Amino acid sequence: MPMAKWRVWVDEEYCVGDAVCVSFCPEVFELDEETGKARTKVDVVGDDLYDCVKEAMEACTAACIYMEQVE
Repeated sequence: MPMAKWRVWVDEEYCVGDAVCVSFCPEVFELDEETGKARTKVDVVGDDLYDCVKEAMEACTAACIYMEQVE
């Protein structure tokens, strides 16, 4: 069975830079040293990282993390 792929992004305009997403999913998120806001290290993740991205989305105080399934 093929793995699903998920596009992940952060709306940096609304990010408050508290790094909650980085603590939940450091494989996908990092803080930009210049802006102090979160960004993704990768644009597309597989099912293996779905749970940690989902947890980061739910924990994000600014609700600015998005994920959608891609084909």
